Amino acid sequence: MGIQVVERTFAVLDALSGTDDEIRLGELAVRTTLPKSTLSRILATLTDLDVVARGAADGSYRLGPRARLLAGPGSFEEVLVRAARPELRRLVADLDEDLGLGVPDGHHVRYVDQVRSHRPVRIRDYVGERMPAHSTAAGLILLADLDEEEFAAYLSHPLDAYGPGTPIDPQALGAAVDEVRNTGRAWTFEAWADGINGAAVGIRSATGQLLAVINVFGPSYRFPGDRDRGQLGARLAAAADEITHRQTI
Repeated sequence: MGIQVVERTFAVLDALSGTDDEIRLGELAVRTTLPKSTLSRILATLTDLDVVARGAADGSYRLGPRARLLAGPGSFEEVLVRAARPELRRLVADLDEDLGLGVPDGHHVRYVDQVRSHRPVRIRDYVGERMPAHSTAAGLILLADLDEEEFAAYLSHPLDAYGPGTPIDPQALGAAVDEVRNTGRAWTFEAWADGINGAAVGIRSATGQLLAVINVFGPSYRFPGDRDRGQLGARLAAAADEITHRQTI
C-alpha cells in the first residue's frame, strides 16, 4: 500500500511538471487516471509540504517552491526557463526587441535563455555566455544586490571596457548601482557593445532573494527611442512578478 501511494504521488508530480500551465483537478484526474478523492488527498499533503501550490484559478494546481529545491540547481534553471519563456515571448511581442534571461554566476551574469525579435540587429545568441556584472544592465541588477563590502571588493578590481558606455570609473559605476537600488531597474547605453542599449529588472523569490534577471536589449538608434522609460521599466517589472507567481520560485 505504501509503494502505491508513492507511485501515485509521482504520477501527480509528473503531470504537473509536464506543462507550463496551472492544471485543474479534473484535468489532473484524467492525466493521472486517479479518482478525484484520492487525488485531492495527495494534493492536500503536497500543498502542506509546499511541493505543490494552488493556482490562481479555483481548483487549479502547479508545482510549489520545494519542488525546485528537491530537483536540484541544474533542474532549477530548466524550471525557470520553462516558467519564464511564455512571459518573455509576450514581452518580445510587445517591445519587438530581444529578451534575455540571466542568472547570477559569481560576479557575472550567465544567460540561460533568449527570445529573438523579428528585427534583431547585431545581437547574437548569448545563451550560455557569462558577462562581467558591470558590462550589462542585467549585471547592474546583480551588483545592486550585493552588500557594501562585496560591492567594494568588486570595485577594487580593474573594470574592463566592452563598449563606449561601459562604466569603468568606480564612481560612475557606484552612481549607476545606486540608481538601480533606488528604482529596481537598470539601464545601460552602449555598455556591452557599441550601438547596443539595454534595460533589466530582477526576478525575486517570495522572500526577496534575487534569482534571475530579465534583460531587454536593442540597437541604440531605436531602443529605447521615444518610449517612456518609466513605462517600459514597469512592464518589465510586471513580467518579472508574473514569472515569480507562475513558478513560486
